[in-house]
Formats: sequence, C-alpha cells, structure tokens
Amino acid sequence: MTQTAPAGEPMRTAGPTLPAPDQEHLASAPWLVVATDFDGTLAPFHDDPMAVVPHPDSIAALRRLAALPTTQVVLVSGRDVATLQQLSGLGPQDGVSLLGSHGGEQWQVGEDGPTGLDEDELAQRDMLITGARGLVAEHPGTTLEVKAAGVVVHTRRATPEVALEARGAVRRLGRRCGVEPLLGKDVLELSVLRTTKGEALATLVHRLGQDRWNRRSHRERTPGYTLWFAGDDLTDETVFRAFADEAGAVLVKVGPERTRATSRVDGIDDVARLLTALADAREGAAAPPAD
Repeated sequence: MTQTAPAGEPMRTAGPTLPAPDQEHLASAPWLVVATDFDGTLAPFHDDPMAVVPHPDSIAALRRLAALPTTQVVLVSGRDVATLQQLSGLGPQDGVSLLGSHGGEQWQVGEDGPTGLDEDELAQRDMLITGARGLVAEHPGTTLEVKAAGVVVHTRRATPEVALEARGAVRRLGRRCGVEPLLGKDVLELSVLRTTKGEALATLVHRLGQDRWNRRSHRERTPGYTLWFAGDDLTDETVFRAFADEAGAVLVKVGPERTRATSRVDGIDDVARLLTALADAREGAAAPPAD
C-alpha cells in the first residue's frame, strides 16, 4: 500500500542512487555536531516500542564522541525525552543532548531537566489520550503509545485496510483537538508541541554557533558548527531540508526511500560503522602528536 506523505514531504518510494557518506573532513572539523534519529537509525523497529535495543557499537561511538572537545552529540527523536533516555542509555549526564517529541521536548547538556508542558498543553494532551484510546479500541491490530506530549497510534500489526481507516480516524481526532498529525513508518502521532526535528536541531546548532556580533547566518558565525546527521523516517526529512545548504554537512539517509539527504546507507549496521569510524578519526585528530 502506498503511503501518502504530508504536504511538503517526499513520497516513501524507492529513491535515486546516492553516494555513500563522505565524512573524512569531519575528523578535523573545528566544531562538530553529531546528531541522529533513534528508531530505525540506532535501533531496529519492534512491535513493542519499548522493547527496542539500540546497536551497541553506535551507543559506544556516541559516548566516545561526546567526550571529545568541540564535539556535541544530540539524539533527535519522536520519542519523549524520558523514554529516549531510558532506551538509549544516553543523556545530558553523558554529554548528550536530547531533543524528544520531534524537538518539542528538549534536555540539553548543562540543564537541570527537560522542558515541560504548560496547563493548556496538558489539557489538550488529555483530550488526545481519551480520543486515541477509543480509536484504538475500534481498530483491531492498532496499539496506543502515550507520550509526554501526546499519543502515537501504531498500525504495524493491523491489516492494510484497518491501517488506512485508522489514519483517517487519527486525522479527524487531530482536527477536533487542533493538532496536526505526523505520519511515520506504521505510526501516526498527535502532539501538542508544534515543531519539527529540523527546526529544533537548527535552533540548537545555530545557538552553539552564535558569537558576540549575533550574525544571523550560521555559516558566518564564529565558531560555525558542521553537522553530521542520520535518519530514516519522513520526519527526518525536515532536518535534511533545514541543513541542505550548509557547507560540509553530512546528511545520511538510512533506507531506500526518496530523500533530501546527500548520502545513503542501507541500515542500522551501516550507521554503527559510520559512527565508529567518525569516533576513531576524531579521537585520532584530537590526540597529541607522538614524541
């Protein structure tokens, strides 16, 4: 069954051939942000969203990168911050910033805790939870995941016909509650936090690159951070689009679908190899010369 992408997003059909990522220049980049999606990029999908286990080599490489000077590591996910920290085992205490709920929730290195919802957003979230529980009860094979900022309806175990009906029901629920649905791989999300991964990551990277003259263009700032990002989902296209014109950025699409990324790999094992190679190279460049 063909998926219909949200307005402004690419279709999830087979995409053109793209080169393998070229990341050699990042070993000596003065300032580097290594950011990555979680599900489908670091961890495989699972019918039980709380049963996923990330690739151990990827997690080890991210820890190594986070320990290096002038290197920032960020996880960017549709998961809420608490779940993202639990499943990845990474967080600000490890030098890793977390952008959860597609960037609506943020817990950055140096902060005491993640951002939260205000009273109106909490009330709106309660409406979404109530409506989604009824929706899932009416659509066999769908399951509900309650998140800090909203709900996710999973359709992986539903028939194509039921999944199609569920998508329509989620859209109607979103309209009633004033929320725009987000479409992912066999998931439909309704969140009270209105942002995208691309917007949130761009804000974080640009803030890192600010200088005393507060120049607007990221490329004109001192220091300017170079971005490495990997993602597999439709929502990750917002990052590829936001950084498409950034000099030196390495934008890695995981999987065969159409994309605005500049390079492509097949799967999670490839991401682990890329991150390990990047950590090796960056550590080597940071090491003092031998006597």
